[in-house]
Amino acid sequence: MKKGIVLFLTLLIICSCTDEKEGDWDDNIKLSQKEFKFDAAENIALIMTQGDFWWISELFFRDGQSFDISDIDTKAKNFIITESDFTLERKNGKEIVITLLENNTNDERIFTVGLQAGNYFDGITIIQSAD
Repeated sequence: MKKGIVLFLTLLIICSCTDEKEGDWDDNIKLSQKEFKFDAAENIALIMTQGDFWWISELFFRDGQSFDISDIDTKAKNFIITESDFTLERKNGKEIVITLLENNTNDERIFTVGLQAGNYFDGITIIQSAD
């Protein structure tokens, strides 16, 4: 009887051990491109995704300027976010168009779009040179 219990517990321990991390998701957004380098002129980035179950979790310039998007349904298949320095549009669930307006400052700008799909996090970074 003891051998049966020991065998059962051993099998239970062996079967419950895996190399998978809890909450570790594979890339289910699949961005066509994650980084862009722009000159100081107005530029447009076009990014395609393979998945369409994602949303924008954050938008910010690395100088500390962030944008409140809490009143925008970024899970929607179509929406537009318009700010003084950029426009971001999601089309048909799988297309992201980001227009970064001309950089008239003397500093390089780094714009980041944080994306999330379930427990998977990704992002788009645009580096725009100074004027």
